Amino acid sequence: MNAADARALLAYNRWANDRMLDDVRTLDAAQLTADLATSFKSVLGTVAHIYWAEWLWVRRWAGQSPKQRPSYDDYRVLEDVEQPWRDVRADQERFVADLTDERLIQRIAYENFRDERWEYSLARMIQHLVNHSSYHRGQVVTLLRQLGRAPRSTDLLVWIDEAGGTP
Repeated sequence: MNAADARALLAYNRWANDRMLDDVRTLDAAQLTADLATSFKSVLGTVAHIYWAEWLWVRRWAGQSPKQRPSYDDYRVLEDVEQPWRDVRADQERFVADLTDERLIQRIAYENFRDERWEYSLARMIQHLVNHSSYHRGQVVTLLRQLGRAPRSTDLLVWIDEAGGTP
């Protein structure tokens, strides 16, 4: 992966997250927070998890190892997630503005929440972030369908065709 590929992948991820959030905004408060017996309890909990993981990985790309896990119960309305996510998005955009091919192959070490040390290239970390977000967006799609909604596709090829993404 080169810097242009990484920028495109992160642009796709932002587009897909925005599209998901647009679909989630159609829910009322009760639907948003209903316990649907999923990994993060509710649609809001799952969206908060996606946001929080994106926050965490931006910090790790910068060489930090945050140790505090979120409490998903702190997110009561969608704006509780969307407001801080705007800051994360700005951090991601600043980060990729200076991205180079050389930087992508550099390895970055961090400690997880169990104080275990891990090290990967930045390229692999970016791929992981996008894959992680895609996985959980898929969970949101299932939850939206359970609530009677018809969410739009967030497939990479849809981004390429509809949003003018890089082929």
